[in-house]
Amino acid sequence: MAEPQETPPQEPSSPVADGPAAQDQALATELAAWKDKAMRSRADYDNLSRRVARDAALERDRAKARVLEHFIPLNELAQMAAHQAEAHPGPLSDGVKLMAREFARLLEREGLTPIGTIGEAFNPAQHEAVATEAADGVEPGAVSRVIQVGYRMGDKVLRYAKVAVAPATVV
Repeated sequence: MAEPQETPPQEPSSPVADGPAAQDQALATELAAWKDKAMRSRADYDNLSRRVARDAALERDRAKARVLEHFIPLNELAQMAAHQAEAHPGPLSDGVKLMAREFARLLEREGLTPIGTIGEAFNPAQHEAVATEAADGVEPGAVSRVIQVGYRMGDKVLRYAKVAVAPATVV
């Protein structure tokens, strides 16, 4: 067996090589590395904060849209009731009309906008064509009748408008 060799003791470094200038340089290099690491950590944290805030806002909007989608049929029932109430004037019909008007305002305040008006250009991203139908004063390819109003919240369509579209050639 070979005996372990002892390492010779190292000589102290010369004071010229390890002088204050070299120590200052080493400390400056280490400080720069720590500053770089701190700046990168701060940038990573800022990016994470922005991403979390954006994701939270998107999830809030999705949840809000899901809730508002359930209110669309109720709004339509209120509008139909208000339309029927016009035929029977009185305090009850006034209350029904007021309720329908306030319901529509509530949905509008929450960012829900109706889609589908007669005369607007047919847009497959917002409309579902269920028929072709000519109408006076409506250009070919435009909405000639709204069968069911659609709704969107911001850029997201919650329900496509079901429409009749004016044909390209009228026979």
